[in-house]
Amino acid sequence: MDLEEIKELVDDAEVSTSVTREEAGDMLVFGRISQWDDDVGADFMGEYRGTFDYIKPKRNRILKDLWSNPVDITFKPKDGADPEAAETLTGMFRGDMQRAEEARETAIQDQVDCGFGAFRFATEYESKFDDLNNYQRITMEPISEANNVVYFDSNAKKKDKSDARWCAIITTYTAKGWERFCEENGIDYEDNKKPSPFMEPERSDSYFWRAKSDEIKVAEFYHKSQKRERVLMYEDPLGQVKAVYQKEVKDVIDEMEAAGFVKIGEKMKERWVVTKYIVTGEDILKEQKVPGEHIPVIPVYGDWSRVEGREIWRGIYHDAQDAQRLTNFGLSYFADTVSQGAREKPILYPGQVQGYEFMWTQSGADDNYPYRLLNEKSPDGEPYPNQPISYLKPPEVPQNVIGLIQSMRQSIDDVTGGQMDSQQMMSGAVTEGQIRQTMKGLEDEAFLYQNSFALAMKQAGRVYASMAAELYDVPREVTVQAPDGSESTAMIMEAVFDEESGEEVVLNDITTGTFEVYADIGPSFQSQREEAKAKLEELYKAMAGTPMGEIVLMTYFTMMEGPHLDHLKDHARKQLILQGIMEPETDEEKQAVQAAQQQQQQPDANMLLAMAEMEKAKADQMSAQYDAQNEQAERQVDAYKAETARAEALAKINKMQAETLKTGYEIRGTELDNLQKALMPRGMRES
Repeated sequence: MDLEEIKELVDDAEVSTSVTREEAGDMLVFGRISQWDDDVGADFMGEYRGTFDYIKPKRNRILKDLWSNPVDITFKPKDGADPEAAETLTGMFRGDMQRAEEARETAIQDQVDCGFGAFRFATEYESKFDDLNNYQRITMEPISEANNVVYFDSNAKKKDKSDARWCAIITTYTAKGWERFCEENGIDYEDNKKPSPFMEPERSDSYFWRAKSDEIKVAEFYHKSQKRERVLMYEDPLGQVKAVYQKEVKDVIDEMEAAGFVKIGEKMKERWVVTKYIVTGEDILKEQKVPGEHIPVIPVYGDWSRVEGREIWRGIYHDAQDAQRLTNFGLSYFADTVSQGAREKPILYPGQVQGYEFMWTQSGADDNYPYRLLNEKSPDGEPYPNQPISYLKPPEVPQNVIGLIQSMRQSIDDVTGGQMDSQQMMSGAVTEGQIRQTMKGLEDEAFLYQNSFALAMKQAGRVYASMAAELYDVPREVTVQAPDGSESTAMIMEAVFDEESGEEVVLNDITTGTFEVYADIGPSFQSQREEAKAKLEELYKAMAGTPMGEIVLMTYFTMMEGPHLDHLKDHARKQLILQGIMEPETDEEKQAVQAAQQQQQQPDANMLLAMAEMEKAKADQMSAQYDAQNEQAERQVDAYKAETARAEALAKINKMQAETLKTGYEIRGTELDNLQKALMPRGMRES
């Protein structure tokens, strides 16, 4: 796009919304700065001008409701998207939104005050210190006074501006700020020291705005165009088919083919391309592509509508401003009357107080004379009256002014939602039906802004998913946040080999398919926890001293927050997990459960003692049996020994008997031999 075309588009948008922007800009001043600095306030004739803002408490209540009931965005897979990737993308979005509190707060405040707020998505490097880490992440940036500086395509008809083809943000810089901006964005500052302003942002005519001669107005112009691009399909060496845009790989096609990639087809595809231009009044200084297929500027409207083709947006102050002005007028008039004092003022001849004027000119706390003096006669000798000739009556507050103030207060409540005093509710001065009706009015008023914010957050989800598909296209670790605020890490775009299919698959692939965005409005986790704690307190009072009461108490401990309470939370959670009331989440908790289960399979100390006694009894019994067997064996041995001894003795006796018998035989033989020799003749005996 050229400079003149950009200027023409923004001028058309400014003309079509100038009246709405002027009224909304006045409401920013009316609600945030002063409720008197305009043409209506200038017509008030009183000396005192007070501000009695009855709208501010309603405005703060709506802001509180928006913060207490945040919009939770959930991504659902579509067109072949991975369900696990949708869950991971939800956690990534939740975490990044949580870290962008300033952007959301600024948008919501503008939405409620004047009816138009906005924020935008940008990118930044994940690490500012690691030069080798070129990963980028998505961030949210606040846009202050979106009513005065943000312009959308006049032909966009949708409230969330998802159909807008362009958007412009007018930013004002000082000379030093502009020099720093040029340095950060690679713009030649020497050639653009004092560029002509792109356009003047919308601003009120209040006295406190003073133009600065060194201010520089620059536009950041986002343009979305549809382009027809060629998509090439390649089969990698592992047999996987990949689709890539020809424009993105045209410089490395030869290297891909050399690495084994084989082209198997191609087709033409249409997609949206977003380009950002930095524009002054005389030149386009920079042009760059923005990740994703959506304009990264998210409008947040309040009371939004269209009348005769023109956009109308309003905040809480618009419809209540007249009643608020009249309330300020009435109470200021009343205060002005009271400040003048309620005393009658005497009317005197000048000659009566001549020489004593100092006694009659004091008022209020300075009027402390115990008496006053008057002249008795005039210089001509004529007597003066000895008292004032008359009295000037003090101003009185008309009764219709009091009635007007009361009716204006009711009018403000009717427009912004009713309000009931807490003491009045507790004292029983109102019925339960009146309380419910008042609470319903408060919820109805907040619903208008909450529903609009939910619509804006859905568009934010679409923009985020589209940007993430381009930025998170390689394996990397990301941080995801659970609904309770706890954070963990997940690995996306991780390629693994599937043994069942024999193919390579990508886990947590957020680049394939599309994701439907769903918005859920409900109490924040903090609000739900406080409500749950209150219910647990009531339950514990009714169940104290029972096993269920102990479970309720332990559950209450897990919800406590504050210094020096971590040990209570950890102990209570551990007990509930070991009892099977809560599921283990961390590896440490799972290991503790397994250890407890293993311990349960083993007997406890009493059982071990009983088992030891049983074993001891068995041992004693076995010992007794062993002793008896030993005694029996010993008896058998003794009997054997006795028998052996007897046998040996018997053998000895037999031996002795045999030897005795042998000796007897030998003696007998000798005697017979001698007898034979004696009977033989001498000659025979000698031979």
